[in-house]
Amino acid sequence: MDVEQWTWAGQERFPGFCFTFVQDRDPATVAAALGADCLTVLTLIEAEQAHPISRPGALLRLGAYGRWVFCFEDRAPIANRAPAITRLAQGTRLVQVTKSGDGMVIVRDVVDGRNIEMFEPGGAVYVDGPLRPRVAALLPEQSRIVAALAVVGDEVGADLDRATLDGPLATALSMLNEPASR
Repeated sequence: MDVEQWTWAGQERFPGFCFTFVQDRDPATVAAALGADCLTVLTLIEAEQAHPISRPGALLRLGAYGRWVFCFEDRAPIANRAPAITRLAQGTRLVQVTKSGDGMVIVRDVVDGRNIEMFEPGGAVYVDGPLRPRVAALLPEQSRIVAALAVVGDEVGADLDRATLDGPLATALSMLNEPASR
């Protein structure tokens, strides 16, 4: 497990985001489940020019790692909303890490729409499972968000660094409006 790969996530310039991994899906299917139907390969700079932060919507940045598709959202995330989670995890597995603007971190593991694990690293446990002790083993040497992403990345076989997220990825803007969830 490469913890260093994820240290960018603990920097102040990344105050909140949602990182979702969905097994056995392709980027277009994940984007469609999140309300976007047109993917364009763009770098982060190109994506921010095409979809300025001053406009509403969730900027979806998607890629694939083996059997997993990842979706990274760093503004107005929607993949962490209950209806989206249900759609994304239908018939498959979803593993997700959300960091809110206030620093709260939630890790969830959902199989076929059922929460099999959901917890705050070093905090509340809503549904206990095997990822929580692995994350806890990295605390307090690592921040909660870095520990969570390192373990989830190890679980899904993804070692995403900031250069990958800033580089060319399938990109879409979703205007889907769904109720917030925990």
